[in-house]
Amino acid sequence: MTPLRPKVCHVIHDGSGFGGGATFSLAYFPSYNTEFETFAITGRDGDLAERLRAQGVRTFALSMDRPWKCLFSWPALWNILRRERPDVVIVHGQWGGFFGAVAARLARIPILIYYTHFPSFYADWDLKRVIRNRIAESVTCRCAMRVACLSLAGRYQYLMRRFTDEDKFVHVPNGLDPSKLTERIDRATLNGELGLPPGNQDPVVVSVGRLAFQKRIDVLLRAWALVENETPHGRLVIVGTGPDEDALQRLARELHLHRCYFLGARPQGYRYFQAADLGVICSLFEGQPLALIEAMFLACPMIGTNVDGIGETIVDSVTGLLVPPADAPALAKAILALLAEPERARQMAEAGRLRAHELYHSYKILARQIQLVKDELTQASLPQEPG
Repeated sequence: MTPLRPKVCHVIHDGSGFGGGATFSLAYFPSYNTEFETFAITGRDGDLAERLRAQGVRTFALSMDRPWKCLFSWPALWNILRRERPDVVIVHGQWGGFFGAVAARLARIPILIYYTHFPSFYADWDLKRVIRNRIAESVTCRCAMRVACLSLAGRYQYLMRRFTDEDKFVHVPNGLDPSKLTERIDRATLNGELGLPPGNQDPVVVSVGRLAFQKRIDVLLRAWALVENETPHGRLVIVGTGPDEDALQRLARELHLHRCYFLGARPQGYRYFQAADLGVICSLFEGQPLALIEAMFLACPMIGTNVDGIGETIVDSVTGLLVPPADAPALAKAILALLAEPERARQMAEAGRLRAHELYHSYKILARQIQLVKDELTQASLPQEPG
């Protein structure tokens, strides 16, 4: 008789298929299914549930894509956990973490693991958020047996706030399978998208990401204005969409940028790193950006801001360059330096590719994730010492 596999449930409040929890599940659930009986509880506003079901993952879709929706869907979440009785619940992100942790505790699930993905206190810019985020993070951390942080800097931020015992915190970075980065774009195709002649050889600088305050594309635009003043060569290509898109396009016009292109949302945005001479990520804060790891696997030299999650992924002057956050002159200087030294940029790109394979290949990260679950199952099965 085949022994029963441990049952593992993942709670992911975002159903869009783009957040950290969604990326985690789509990348790793096929392998999770070989080790555990895996099912998922996701948000409903998107195609994540459908994509997981296509992978053979049993999935429950609830209206959890906003904090207030999580509150009203909490009874259904608790009822699923109580009925299914998983051995392990893995919660992803702030609201999936908080509501999933409380539901798991009340359903008496023995093991809870929290993947932080993006530390919510990075966005503590008003008193309401400070209080809300403090409560949500501290409750989840105290309920969890393990708290997995994407970066060592993020782990330090949790330790500094004393959310729970420090031995609970572990570092498990993002991972990617480079064999899945299959979509291709060449320079001639990109030139066509930009309305340029196929043979145009101007250097291309690419930014891929959501157009929102966190990503500070406004700083990149101001830096690019300085670059355009210094050199007649180079094209800035911005791939992505978001709430700040209109404001950023207005800023580009106000700065009289002549070689800046907004391409909007594009499927498989990583493709554009293949046709780039240089990539830029100038976020004000990050967990650990997948776009950066994609660029490294694709051997695109990167300039990034020296903030949590970026500063430990890029090795300054080895795999790329680091600049202070929100510093347009420093960013412009770094862009100009690498555009002027293409051989140095190529050497950084190759060093970045090797570093990505060494540290961020998905098979290595998956092994750590699977072992984390197995260790907790083993620990839970050990006899308790008499008090």
